Amino acid sequence: MAIVKPAATIMLARDTVEGIEVLLLKRNKALKFAAGLWVFPGGKIEPDEIERGTDDIEAAKLAAVRETKEEANVEIDIDSLLLFSHWTTPAIQPRRFAAWFFFADVSGQDLTVQIDDSEIKKHDWVNPQIALDRVQKGGLAMMPPTYISLQRIRKCKTVAAASALLGEIDPIYILPVLQMKDGKMVCMYEGDAGYTTGNADLAGPRHRLIANMLNGDFVFEYCDCDEIVPVNAGMHI
Repeated sequence: MAIVKPAATIMLARDTVEGIEVLLLKRNKALKFAAGLWVFPGGKIEPDEIERGTDDIEAAKLAAVRETKEEANVEIDIDSLLLFSHWTTPAIQPRRFAAWFFFADVSGQDLTVQIDDSEIKKHDWVNPQIALDRVQKGGLAMMPPTYISLQRIRKCKTVAAASALLGEIDPIYILPVLQMKDGKMVCMYEGDAGYTTGNADLAGPRHRLIANMLNGDFVFEYCDCDEIVPVNAGMHI
């Protein structure tokens, strides 16, 4: 089983005259992890950040701020970060991360995003719902955690509303269980009938994302598991 490496990422958001926008970065197709996919700024937590942090969350904040500076040349106030979820890569994956997901309001800041044109090839500020629409049309390829995070704030008109919504519930800790079925990836979450065994065909409750990351065919299913908070906090389409 692959070693799980700690990581952190930030969903940067800003208010515009047309509504809320978040920053997405496109990773180089030559990279070993998330090649060619659109992500939030972020990366691995370094050993010195683990040493300097008072706890795991503080170390993650240090890494998220550093990675955002390195990947987008955007400086973030560490005290502005709001933790809203934590994702661990499924056990069957060859490269695994335990990633802290933060939210930060950068409205009103004079930001000029600068990418390195090496690890990161493109960037875009985009409304969450528009980004999701582009995913469904095959225009943006992204991993389930990015997609689910955008779903959570897709109805928000302002950054303040998104921040309030994300802060309403405790951070969600997510360890998906995967099964490939009919050429698609079935990502099962806690409460799903197949979560314990990894068998997506078992009858019963559904808490899953059925995804084809390349063509945007994403379908979220949630039924008969009301005691479990859905990973997208109930904001599925």
